[in-house]
Amino acid sequence: MERVQVQAVPREKVTKSQLKELRNSGMVPGIVYGQKDDAVAIAVDSKDIISILQSAAGTNSLVDLAVEGNKETVIIKELVEDIFIQDRFTHVDFLRISLKDKLEVQVPVIFTGDAVGVKEGGTLQPLLREVSLKCLPTEIPESIELDISNLSVGETLTVGDLTVPASAELLNEADEAVVSVAAPRMAEEAAEEGEEGSEAAEAAPEGADQEAAE
Repeated sequence: MERVQVQAVPREKVTKSQLKELRNSGMVPGIVYGQKDDAVAIAVDSKDIISILQSAAGTNSLVDLAVEGNKETVIIKELVEDIFIQDRFTHVDFLRISLKDKLEVQVPVIFTGDAVGVKEGGTLQPLLREVSLKCLPTEIPESIELDISNLSVGETLTVGDLTVPASAELLNEADEAVVSVAAPRMAEEAAEEGEEGSEAAEAAPEGADQEAAE
C-alpha cells in the first residue's frame, strides 16, 4: 500500500488570532494521538494534506509522519475543510496506528457497468457511497466495486451483494441498501417531493419573520 511522507512541526497552544495567522501562512494545525502515547500538537503544510488526498487511498493512506526526527505511522482520523476557501483546511487529526492491529475505516463503493434498468427508462439511485470495514492498515482496499449491470427497474443491491477482501470484515448490516433503480414515475414523484420540501424550507423563515414583526 502506498505510503505518504509528511514532515510536521510541533506547535504550542496559541490564540485564535495566531491560529488564523498559521493557516494564512499555508499551514494546518493538528494533533497526533493514539497508541496510549501523549497527544502532540503539530502543524503540517497544507500541500502535504493535498498530496495525501490525491493519493490512491485518499484519507485511508498510511502516512509516515516525522516530528523533530521522530517518525510515526499514522492515518488521517478527521480533516476539517474550510467552507469558504477551496483546498484550505482548518484542522487535522492524525491517529497513531500499529501495522499489526486491525482498524475501522470508511471505504468508497464504486459502481461498475450500466444497469439494465436505466436502459429501460429507470433512474439509478445510489443510496450508500461508502462502507465501514475492519482490516489491517496494510490491507485497506482503495475501493469496493459493485457490478450493477444486471440491476433492473425496481431492484435493489445491498451490502450483502458486496465482495470484500477475505481479510476484511464488513461492519454494515447485510440488508442495508446500496443502490437501486427506480421506475420513471417513482423517480418523478421523488423529485417533486424534493422540490416541495425546498419550497417549504424557503417559505418557513419568511413566515417566521413576519410573525416576529407582528
